[in-house]
Amino acid sequence: MQLPSAVLTQANLRAPKGIVYGPPGIGKTTFGAGAHKALIVDCENGAAHVTCDRTPYLSNWPAIRQWLEALAAGGHGYGTIVVDSVDWLLRRLEEHVSGVKDTDHGMSQTMNRSHGGYGNGKQVLKNYVYQYLLPTLDNIVNSGMAVVLLAHATRHEVTSIDGATAEKSAPDIHPDLVGTMIEWSDFVAAAHKDVNNVRELVLNETGQQLAKNRYGIESALPMNWDALMGAVYQAQPPVPQSPAGASAADNNNPETQTQGVTTNA
Repeated sequence: MQLPSAVLTQANLRAPKGIVYGPPGIGKTTFGAGAHKALIVDCENGAAHVTCDRTPYLSNWPAIRQWLEALAAGGHGYGTIVVDSVDWLLRRLEEHVSGVKDTDHGMSQTMNRSHGGYGNGKQVLKNYVYQYLLPTLDNIVNSGMAVVLLAHATRHEVTSIDGATAEKSAPDIHPDLVGTMIEWSDFVAAAHKDVNNVRELVLNETGQQLAKNRYGIESALPMNWDALMGAVYQAQPPVPQSPAGASAADNNNPETQTQGVTTNA
């Protein structure tokens, strides 16, 4: 039987997608604004103090969706899309699904009571995330733009493969969706201050905080975009040989590979 499409045989140099989370005031928005050709998608009205390109404050899901679709369509020149923050984006989506509106009746709506009750609203929320939100963000990534989801920090119970349960710092994402968002991400970076009060990003899980990365990055990094992308690019697979006529410089230049992993490191 013939396979429906060609089998992929090479690793793919792709723009990264991930979560950066931390406590208030740690500098998450400033970090995002320092990304390569960044646009802040402002879902919580917290970016006004930072000099950067940003959307207007997006206070409802239809407005957020309109911007995401326009960004996925391309042609705008941005290299990194920074959602500030993903917990507020998902809250706006939850309000949309549950039917919350600026009326006394709408304010009484809940996820459990919406869509016929019996908790059906929670499944509808998941449908939006799985069938629209994550595919749209992947379309942005596949077009060559990095996607960074900023998130606040909270405490979550995490159960290991051995069955041990511990409370750790983690992204403050809807309990029904936090696992999905972490699985989707290439990296989950915990922002904090080290013993010398220097801001850094931790990309490996510890006994105190949840983190991960798909790049083999083992050490904490300075909390800036060039440091993160330098480590990501070093871990990327070798670039396949270009067709005849392409220069060797093009093969080794991250600027020619993808906007999202461009780095000055």
